[in-house]
Amino acid sequence: MKVIGIDPAPTKGLAVFDGRQYQHVGLEHARGFLQNLPSDTLVCWDAPLSGPPSSVVNGGPVSRSAFSQRFIESFFSREETGFKTPKGISVRGYSGCPHWALSRSLLGLPRTGPFDTNASLPFRHIASDEQRPNDGRCIVEVHPAVALWLWCKREEKEEEDWEYKQKSELRKRLWKRLQKQTHTSGLPRRVFDSIPDDDDEADARIAYALGWLWLNRPGSVVLVGNLDRGSFLLPNVRKIAKLFSRSA
Repeated sequence: MKVIGIDPAPTKGLAVFDGRQYQHVGLEHARGFLQNLPSDTLVCWDAPLSGPPSSVVNGGPVSRSAFSQRFIESFFSREETGFKTPKGISVRGYSGCPHWALSRSLLGLPRTGPFDTNASLPFRHIASDEQRPNDGRCIVEVHPAVALWLWCKREEKEEEDWEYKQKSELRKRLWKRLQKQTHTSGLPRRVFDSIPDDDDEADARIAYALGWLWLNRPGSVVLVGNLDRGSFLLPNVRKIAKLFSRSA
């Protein structure tokens, strides 16, 4: 399958990396770009693709945080999980992410209630690791910032500064650390070979890397979560998927 990493933004459009080159697709061309992708493509989308649990989407009772935060976002926000992200790695509730409205328009996702329909969505949403695709037009949610942190963090000495989106020198330093990671080897050379010009390009390239490794290096990357709890494609560190599944 062809892999495409995309970082969408509600005013700037799509930051896209396909393993060979990075490009920017303006909002006026975004819909056409997605429609023209090949039939066997995995899109790695850096924005919420799920929202309330299926019971709410299907018209059932609404739980307390159904329209604000998914469990996966809560997981990365709590100290007791061992995976609370540091300052600079933002994991806000899905309803507070401004690019989810763009996702709704371009993809029909996330679904939020019984009046939504998925009869003619342009991509099949992959929301659990057991659904890893081998054909068709598919899409999976990624979180490049969390992935960068998991790949680059050092257990014995945590970085104090992770604000790579605002600080170009920090982004360069973290990227060089990524280049040295043996578990990212085998990727197409252009994914990590040069320093990204900005954080949009960095996120698009990491999104691509996650998708390529998931399909081609089983075990190195895992889709953590499911449709009801939310899911991110992430580096498979410290048995993260099992720890997530055991969390209350």
